Amino acid sequence: DSDSSPLAEATSAVGDGADELAIPLIAVVFALGLALASLYVVYAAPMLFAELLVDGALSYALYRRIKAADSPHWLESAVRRTALPFVLTGVFVSATGAAMAAYAPGAHSIGQVMQHQSNSR
Repeated sequence: DSDSSPLAEATSAVGDGADELAIPLIAVVFALGLALASLYVVYAAPMLFAELLVDGALSYALYRRIKAADSPHWLESAVRRTALPFVLTGVFVSATGAAMAAYAPGAHSIGQVMQHQSNSR
């Protein structure tokens, strides 16, 4: 092997060593990454715990308030919220109908009331 250069022999030796060290190097890098991730979790734990504590307290308070308020059926809520507008609309339509009946006796539609108005001019 007198034909090979010293540079070729050096790179060949490094290449053989790199093949042998690849698996242990990957294991060391993995262990180092795992250690750094664990340290970050320990570092961030107080902030994470505080946030979880606040979220838990809010969830408990809201759940207790929702559970205490016995929610009625949706139909009961709908009737309660629309009863007054329904009654006011009924009163307005009835008053308007009574006024039209007094103005144009015998009229059965708004068109007949308008016709009565144009005839009375």
